Amino acid sequence: MLVNTAKLDSALDRAIEASADHSLWPAILEQVAEATEAFGVNILSMRGIFPGGLVMTDSLQPAIEGYFDGGWHTKEWRVRGLPLLKRQGTVLEQHYTTRDEFKDEEYYRAQSKYGLGRTCVIGISNPSDAICFALHRRIDEDPFDIDDEQIFRAVRDRLMVSASIMRNAASHRIEGMREAFEVAKIGAVFFDRFGKVTTLNDAASAFLGRELQVSGGELRSRVHAETVQIKKRMAAVLTSIWLNPELAKPILVQRIDARPILLRIQRLGGNLPDVFSHSAGVCLIEDLDQPKVSDAANLAHVLGLTKAEAALAATLANGVSLRGAAEKRAIGYETARTQLRSIFSKTSTRNQQDLVALIARLRTMTS
Repeated sequence: MLVNTAKLDSALDRAIEASADHSLWPAILEQVAEATEAFGVNILSMRGIFPGGLVMTDSLQPAIEGYFDGGWHTKEWRVRGLPLLKRQGTVLEQHYTTRDEFKDEEYYRAQSKYGLGRTCVIGISNPSDAICFALHRRIDEDPFDIDDEQIFRAVRDRLMVSASIMRNAASHRIEGMREAFEVAKIGAVFFDRFGKVTTLNDAASAFLGRELQVSGGELRSRVHAETVQIKKRMAAVLTSIWLNPELAKPILVQRIDARPILLRIQRLGGNLPDVFSHSAGVCLIEDLDQPKVSDAANLAHVLGLTKAEAALAATLANGVSLRGAAEKRAIGYETARTQLRSIFSKTSTRNQQDLVALIARLRTMTS
């Protein structure tokens, strides 16, 4: 047995704390590596990738760079161990890889250049996500054995508590974003690392119909070529090519009796909580037939303001102070303050800076 249980227990004592303070994870992984005599430890997905990248010990940095540069994340050998992982929560590499495969397979030869040997994988999410805690041995050392694996199963229980906390926190964050887009009257369709729709707001639901649908968990257009564009862009936001100018262009979904719908697909986040979030990106939807949010009348319509409130909001959005706006509108300062409080309440903004930022986003979305 390779594991020092006392050191491992000490390392995991901060796992719950790390679910709130994610900066603690690198140090915890280093301590786990020391306690288990692992070459390195990382948190990864065995299915696809996620925008936040990998959380790992420093020892694995060169190997991880080679892993992605070589495209191994698209042909991950270890998915062969997923059936075992689903059944028992942990899996040793020697239980799904023969000695000859470990010696001859190109996947393992690529890893051997960095000194990586066999691995024990600990599942810490639902099976479909396949988010794992992986401990790697050196290539010239014996692999973890069954006794080690028994300890890792106990470790899994502690890690899953932390993972559950982070998933819940990430879900609340996405829900807050969904509501924020709703307030701004912007259709928002959130999707996961596999391009599957996870949630959408009411503004987005209003666009669904003949030309745009959610089918089989995927956002689709009536036109096949447009659906291909949507899938391609969703996949791109999870990779380093997502800022490619060609891929960054909005997607036009043609309509029969109206101007096109405009789709802007963007990445969400880029840190540890996003590993556990059900959403990796968002598709923002714009109706080109909607009036532009550029004057007081349209602000009143989009944000549900009175004419007087919309006029004040439009003036503030042009960089005028509240006192200056009151003078410009020929109203008293206290009246302007009362109107502004009402605007804050109706737009779920907290201060003038938030309000100006909201109007700027609306103008960007409809420009």
